[in-house]
Amino acid sequence: MPLFRRAKKSDSPAASPVPGWCSWFSPAEWQTFQALLSDVFVDGTSSGPPLVLGADRILRLAGPDGSPVTLDLSSLAVALRDAPQDRWRSRTVEFVEERLHRGDEREALYGGSFDRVRHLLLPRVVRAEHVSDDLHDLAFPLTREMSTVLAIRLEGGLAAPVPPGQIDRWGATPQQAWDAALANLRALPLSLEDDGGANPMVSVTDPAGFTCTHLLRAAEILGRPAPHGILVMVPHEGFLMMQAVDGPELKWSVIGYSEVTLQRHDEAPEAARLCPRVLWIHEDRIESVGVTPAPPGSDAPGTISGSEEFVRLLSSFDPPGQGS
Repeated sequence: MPLFRRAKKSDSPAASPVPGWCSWFSPAEWQTFQALLSDVFVDGTSSGPPLVLGADRILRLAGPDGSPVTLDLSSLAVALRDAPQDRWRSRTVEFVEERLHRGDEREALYGGSFDRVRHLLLPRVVRAEHVSDDLHDLAFPLTREMSTVLAIRLEGGLAAPVPPGQIDRWGATPQQAWDAALANLRALPLSLEDDGGANPMVSVTDPAGFTCTHLLRAAEILGRPAPHGILVMVPHEGFLMMQAVDGPELKWSVIGYSEVTLQRHDEAPEAARLCPRVLWIHEDRIESVGVTPAPPGSDAPGTISGSEEFVRLLSSFDPPGQGS
């Protein structure tokens, strides 16, 4: 007997290879996962067409009362990742029921006053491709890969995007909401570690789960002069490392950190990935810096690309007669 009903059939073609958003599944586990979802999420009758999954990981459901529920299958796959298969069905049901409850909690907060929710607002850094006008009330682009959105904290350390028009309904202005969110971000306790060097590499961890978002206050966290800006690595949501630009070492730092960033990005679950490139923060601007590896067998360090300003900075540290 199905527990939930699909609101819209998937348009994705059948795909036997394991998609990137759950790449840790073996082919057999992927088939089991698809069979489980077809069993739990069908169109209302056991004779309905099977659920077909593929690159599109978003499933739109109708809950028991007919209300819409959007399910990110990559998050469900993460929840099942370390569970024995005989627990997959019960954990799937728990996962969806938790999201239905979260919807009720959101509605209660959306119906209240701004003073009631002010302390729950936070900015959140997300992939730019996940930002849409029909999902977010306040969003700002950071780089071509990332944006920051206004979120509201829910029970259990979870967060949801503030939907369009909600700030207005609270009787607040976007500036009031954003100021409250930034103040709440600064109040979150952090764990900081550094390598003990004269120009330390600082690793940031936020137990509340907003680690990546603290790149918005990188200069404050670093706590030392950085006249040439700050290099930042944020390959996935739970990883944030930063270091002030140290002139002569800039080229080699960018090349080395790019390798680390790309590796950490590719190793992370697809749903948690952020930026595969090193970031440069300077004068309240953020840009991603590219590194094109040298051809195999070459002794060259690779080619670094960025804005004109960054390339000029990079070149200013080269010995006379040499370029970047």
